[in-house]
Amino acid sequence: MNSKHATFRLIVLAMLVGVVSAAAGISLWKVLQGPPQPSNATLIVLPEPRVIADFALVDDQGEPFSLDNLRGRWSLLFFGFTNCPDVCPGTLNDLKLVHEKLSQLNGDEAPGHQILFVSVDPERDTPEKLHRYLNYFHPDFIGVTGPLQQLSPLTKQFGIAFRIQDHEAGSMTYNVDHSVSVMLTDPQGRLQGVFPAPHDAGRMASELAAVIK
Repeated sequence: MNSKHATFRLIVLAMLVGVVSAAAGISLWKVLQGPPQPSNATLIVLPEPRVIADFALVDDQGEPFSLDNLRGRWSLLFFGFTNCPDVCPGTLNDLKLVHEKLSQLNGDEAPGHQILFVSVDPERDTPEKLHRYLNYFHPDFIGVTGPLQQLSPLTKQFGIAFRIQDHEAGSMTYNVDHSVSVMLTDPQGRLQGVFPAPHDAGRMASELAAVIK
């Protein structure tokens, strides 16, 4: 990894912490001074849920996807791109394990959660490509994408930073740098918490099971 990319990734991490804290109307100091977390905790719960403004995207079936699609159940959102060589496949595999564990605990009842993969690379990630890609991980996963004019405001609301590498029009070989946290929204569609990297699928599933109850 060259120094330019290393520096950007540090900036991304700083932006994620700062933006999520600011968006929730709190300071980082207040988060850290809150109730002590267990030593194995992976979920950072915001003191106050963050209201998310409506948005207009499409899912991997080509159907409209908006804030209403986040309501009614808990949602785990991961922002990335299908050409990602390592972080995205690894995180989606973790989310597959989380999804399967929660589904087992849920038994025959309707699932109380959903897993969303939001592509920040709309130039290459069409709904059809997202659908094929996510089927490798789990058929229940939902892909979401849309024009940058709609994606950018949404990523800012979630505190997600990303940068698409400069490239010639039509090129398919560029990279995308992006935040790697998994975001949690509640059944009201509000940002409830953050799972920062590195992720532990077992702990994520345990903590989510407790939250969803």
